[in-house]
Amino acid sequence: MRGYMESTRENCPHSGGLQAVVGSGFRCSVCETRLDLEGVERWVRDAEIARDEAHLTIEGDDEFMRIVLDERQREVYRRRKVLYELRSAPRVVATRPEMILISYDAVEDSYECRIFYKEPRPAGGLERVSIEADLEPILELRSHPDPNVRLACDKVEEFHALRRRLAEQDNPPPLRRVFYQNEL
Repeated sequence: MRGYMESTRENCPHSGGLQAVVGSGFRCSVCETRLDLEGVERWVRDAEIARDEAHLTIEGDDEFMRIVLDERQREVYRRRKVLYELRSAPRVVATRPEMILISYDAVEDSYECRIFYKEPRPAGGLERVSIEADLEPILELRSHPDPNVRLACDKVEEFHALRRRLAEQDNPPPLRRVFYQNEL
């Protein structure tokens, strides 16, 4: 399976476009590949090289050659358009959440985390995150690229520790917890 995922990522045309992520990178919504601006420029150059190589490798049928060249040129234009859009997109500061609501789902043994914003939700920002109610999956989210998801992860970890401590003391643990902006 790993080889399949790696080849999918390498050969992904990023047909869903690339989205800016926190920091100075971009993410493909299809294959989850992360690229910096130089990586996006290499991606465009790869299409240009493939177009130029088509001139050298296709011989014989002029109609077929024209179709292949037109298709490769369309791909170059599409990738350049993505690059120009990414370059012209304004960098925004991450919007801080107004409130984070964490609910425990006993059936799924997981936490449902909802992030609420006073301002409009940041583009590409998550509003809901589900996390298995175990410390390892919670800690894995500490490396998430969205700073608000990392913040929510810290609050889920805090709530998880509270629930575990109360359960060890034979007290009923709460099923939900709200963290307001002054607690974030």
